[in-house]
Parts: sequence; structure tokens; C-alpha cells
Amino acid sequence: MSREVVVREAATTVLLRDAAQRGPDQLEVLLLRRHASHVFGANAYVFPGGAIDEADSDTALAARCISGTEQAATAGGSVGLAASMAAIRECFEEAGLLVGCVARGDESQRDALRVALNDQTRAWADVAAVLDLRFTLDDLRYFAHWTTPAGPPKRYSTRFFAAAAPDGEALCDGHETTHVWWASPAEAVTAHDRGEITLMTPTRATLETLRNYDNVDDALAGLVETAAALRA
Repeated sequence: MSREVVVREAATTVLLRDAAQRGPDQLEVLLLRRHASHVFGANAYVFPGGAIDEADSDTALAARCISGTEQAATAGGSVGLAASMAAIRECFEEAGLLVGCVARGDESQRDALRVALNDQTRAWADVAAVLDLRFTLDDLRYFAHWTTPAGPPKRYSTRFFAAAAPDGEALCDGHETTHVWWASPAEAVTAHDRGEITLMTPTRATLETLRNYDNVDDALAGLVETAAALRA
């Protein structure tokens, strides 16, 4: 007798940057290769993201928001602000980048805190307190909601956000993610078509849309406009 797979709420963030080294008007997106040991999406190239935890609804985190709370609550739907919090947390866990927030505290502990967060020995609210984070949730633009179809061993109801990549180097954690790749959307799609990499359907669809834009500002605006048109 088969057991029904519970659909978990999740969030992911598409980090974008303008790549001057490629020439004028070149857009890049951050892709991370999932570890081969994963039951879901092993070795696939994905955007930073993961399941929403109960701790993402901690009121201490909400109290640190300085902008975008109403927008985030609307974008998060039934999971509210927790979706944005999860998107920010997962970027830090999987890529080592702090997006949608400003750190006002001592960042000398940043790497150690990331390790502790991944090891689940420190909570996200604790990390936010040590780094004295202030969340600017309007830096994250909600643009899509994908749900894994029946069949896979794990299923997710995922809110997709996009944001300009913050300063700093993206570094995989070696556990959840094993390779960092800043790719142009067209480059990633071509690599998938050649069988060189694996892309899941939502990732591929997002990259196809991003091929229409040459820079971060246009891409962010375009994703939001396209999403609004589909909901209309």
C-alpha cells in the first residue's frame, strides 16, 4: 500500500548579477549543484532554497524587518513572512550569501555561524541576533509558485523569489551543495539540452524566461510583470 507524500512548504531565491566580464548587457544567475546523496534532485543544478522551517516564523525575526513586511506577507500566502525568511536563510546556508538583509553586528563569526546553522546547532534567529541583521524584504521579488507533481519521494510547494546578488563570494557548503556556477541563462539551458547538467522543470522554465533580459533591473521587473499578468 503506497503512502501519500506530504507536500512541504518551501522557498527559493534566484540571485542575479550583471557580468561585465562577459561583455555589455550580460546577465548571470547563481546555480548550485545538489549533492549526489540527495533523495530529491540529486546532482541537479538549482537555485538556493529549501523547506520552510517552523523557526522561520519566529517573532524575533519579524521584529528585525525594516521594510517589505506587507509585501512579503502577501507573497508568502498561507506561510506569510516565513517564506521570505526561509529564502534568505537558505541563501546563507547553501551559498554563504546574505540577501534581503543588512548585517550591523560583528561579521567575524559569520562563517562559524553558517556552519552552526547547517549543523542545526544554532537557530536562524540566533544567527540574526549575533550578526544584528535587519531584514529588507522588499529586496526579494516574488514571481512564481511551483508544486512538485505526484510521484517523486519528496514534494514541495515552493515560492520563488528573485533578487540582485549581494556583494561577496558564493561558496557551496559541501553537504547540501557541491558546486557553484554563475551562468548566463542561455548557457545553462544549452548545457541542459546537451545532457551536460540536470535541471528540474521550474529551474529550466525560470532560466528560459531570464533569457529575455540583459541586466538585473530588467530581469527583476520582467519576472514580476510576467507573474502579475499570469495571475490577472
